[in-house]
Amino acid sequence: MFYENKVGAFLRYRELNPLNYPLHLHQYIEILHVVRGGMEMQIGSELYSLAPGDIAIAFPNVPHSYHTLSLPGNTQLHILNCYVDLLPYHQKVLLEKVPAKPVLHPEDVHADILYAEQRLFELDIMDSVNVDLVGSLMSLYLSRMIPPLCLTDQPGTPSQDLTTEIITYIADHYTEDLSLDMLANHFGLGKYALSRIFSNVLKVNFAAYINTLRISNARHLLQSTNLSILAIAMECGYHNQQTFNRAFKERCGYTPREYREAPLVSDIGNTAV
Repeated sequence: MFYENKVGAFLRYRELNPLNYPLHLHQYIEILHVVRGGMEMQIGSELYSLAPGDIAIAFPNVPHSYHTLSLPGNTQLHILNCYVDLLPYHQKVLLEKVPAKPVLHPEDVHADILYAEQRLFELDIMDSVNVDLVGSLMSLYLSRMIPPLCLTDQPGTPSQDLTTEIITYIADHYTEDLSLDMLANHFGLGKYALSRIFSNVLKVNFAAYINTLRISNARHLLQSTNLSILAIAMECGYHNQQTFNRAFKERCGYTPREYREAPLVSDIGNTAV
């Protein structure tokens, strides 16, 4: 699990390719609407199967992940990210409650939800004039979505707080020579106690977790910059290109060069206000 930050109060994505994202959390809400295809999504400790027409929501600081079951050409996902500052009417609920049923099936999806989503994808949200309209449309969306979610109190246990601190620290330092011993020392924990947090709470070992963050960053740099593969390897915390190439191919099924030369195609409305 890792802690994710994004720039902008609101972002939208229309994803046409299979999307696989490891367990993570963040301070904004994330809504995923399966338009075409199928998904498995973990929200909290529960695993949900999503079919066309299903809409799932992850509240702020709730761990979640997703894995696409459908193939390219048969996948369309609409993803909305919104910080609670843009949602004053719902802010208190979003920060203090969590859904007992975080997935809406088509029969529970009010027409206002579909209308609000359509308008959010149509708007030029780079235009500052539309900021208030984005907030209003998201409020309409949530006003129709929240009642069937069956909200309960946010648990907020000490172990969850510690886990959040750990993954936030790692998010800031994963490109460095970070070891389990160094991390344990920083948090005043025993090495084996920390290792158990990774295995029991995050469901992954420390080395695999660090590698997931590094490869995720590398994929972004390969697609969005002209940096050499060696420079990207060093930027992401690898000491040589050979180790980077091997780790990348094990994770993605492509070498970094193959990934850069044949990038996945997506139709992304990745705009922020």
